[in-house]
Amino acid sequence: MFDLFHSLWLEGLYKPIYNLVIFTYNLTPGPSFGLTIIGLAIFIRFLFLYFTLLGYKHDEQLTEVKPQIEKIEEDKSLSSREKISKVSAITKPFGINPFLVSVPLFAQIIFLGVLYQIIQGGIYSPGYHSLYTFVKFTGPLNTHFFGFDLAHRNLTLSAAAAFFLFLERVWEYNRRKKIAENFSQKWDPLIWPAGTFIILSVLPSAKAIFVMTSVAFSFTINTIVQISSPKQPVAKA
Repeated sequence: MFDLFHSLWLEGLYKPIYNLVIFTYNLTPGPSFGLTIIGLAIFIRFLFLYFTLLGYKHDEQLTEVKPQIEKIEEDKSLSSREKISKVSAITKPFGINPFLVSVPLFAQIIFLGVLYQIIQGGIYSPGYHSLYTFVKFTGPLNTHFFGFDLAHRNLTLSAAAAFFLFLERVWEYNRRKKIAENFSQKWDPLIWPAGTFIILSVLPSAKAIFVMTSVAFSFTINTIVQISSPKQPVAKA
């Protein structure tokens, strides 16, 4: 069973991503491992952009029906089961699936997991991780980026990534507050950045570069969506 899992991980995830990293590295000016991480972070976000936009669409739909949902939840004559049934009847036509909108996050976690394994050995020598015929290994990768060695941990980059994530979570909290607000959401802007800083502080700083790029991508896409979305007319008194 373990051999099967190892084979699937190696052939289905590690090997393709490893080759993608080396191939992208060879295309960057320098070449530069830092630019490779930035480019791949943007590529992955673009690859799953549909799911990100789907999440924004669902949030807009939930905002529109929030008054109806609140009315149902405040109705003391209904049992908990009846409330769930009525709320489900309202949201079902939207086709909301939490798993689908979480796909970009899962994809990034998988990529970061493989990237960690690559940094642990693959950036120095291909070893048993054979490359595809069209990908060339030019020797140990240049992991220095603006004075930082991305193959080693760095508290400054970890703190910067946590701060970027804090800004994103504050924005996300304010945006989703229109849909629902609960105790866990109030702590969300602090819990995620704090947890991220702790994790990144013991990992290669390439992960911090990836996180900052991904957050910057989210801000960019959100700005584009807000600008392109039609403005709701202000109701006159």
